[in-house]
Amino acid sequence: MKVFLTGATGYVGHQLAIKLANENYKVIALVRDLNSEKVPNHHNIKTIKGNICDYYSVETAIKDCDYVFHTAAYTNLKCKKLDNFYNTNVLGTENILKASLFHNIKKVIYTSTLAVYGPSFESTSIAESQPRLVSYSNDYELTKSISEELVFEYIKKGLPCTVLNVSRVYGPGLKTFSSGVNTLISKIAKNDFLMVPSKLHINTNYVFIEDVVNAHVLAMKNENSIGKYIVGGENVTYETLFKTIKRITKSKIKIVKINYSFLRLGLSFINSTKKLIGLPSGITAKILDSLFVNRLATSQKAEKDLGYQITPLNLGLEVTIKHLKS
Repeated sequence: MKVFLTGATGYVGHQLAIKLANENYKVIALVRDLNSEKVPNHHNIKTIKGNICDYYSVETAIKDCDYVFHTAAYTNLKCKKLDNFYNTNVLGTENILKASLFHNIKKVIYTSTLAVYGPSFESTSIAESQPRLVSYSNDYELTKSISEELVFEYIKKGLPCTVLNVSRVYGPGLKTFSSGVNTLISKIAKNDFLMVPSKLHINTNYVFIEDVVNAHVLAMKNENSIGKYIVGGENVTYETLFKTIKRITKSKIKIVKINYSFLRLGLSFINSTKKLIGLPSGITAKILDSLFVNRLATSQKAEKDLGYQITPLNLGLEVTIKHLKS
């Protein structure tokens, strides 16, 4: 069986390509740079040069495939240009959907984000039925939400699609913007001192990358899995996450809490100064706010309908730390 995959040089897409290839699927991976060191190497993976923003390259590569996995996305929250997000996340997704419908693809599995739901409210976990009740925090969330609307338009046209809303991913894999939890683990394991925002009570959902990859394969195999599924793991606070990482790594790091309001003010000042002297901005106060909101979530629907299983956080972190050490 042949599958078409975008985002093979990304954190989730790379692992998914290897998983499918190991299960003897023939993977057609669309990549912009054939010489990238992030291109997965396997005898069952064929890489084709192309760009999801170019319909012709998508339509040509997708021909004769049975299923489509669309994991590619523009995720750089530091970027100030909406066009960068819109072109990849919306127009690129429309090209995938249009070509899939034209070639009678059996199903499109679209990788989205839990962030499209916004924050969770009080102690209530986000479920698939939750509407978004606050404004979008950034252009990434906005364009991923628009692209989901496109997916449902194509479902109405007769194209079977599954949307997987993935929470915060960690685990063995490529070092990318999306693997920020792995970066945090490395800092705690290697550093003696770490300054963090004071809002460590914030509760967020963390999912092991192997679970995310398995969810994609399960969604492909389940003919009835049309619509949205939250793919997550355990809900824990930053404080619990830090303590767990320290315990497993046996780190003696001293974690110092910085007043959140003071930190936001400092970031605003630093980025204003950088703008004045023509330097690109770093982490902004707005990005910080998007990272420090409660995002409790439940994957009960995926567990029930797909047979999805969650790796306990302790076990996932142990595997991740072992990988990072090696």
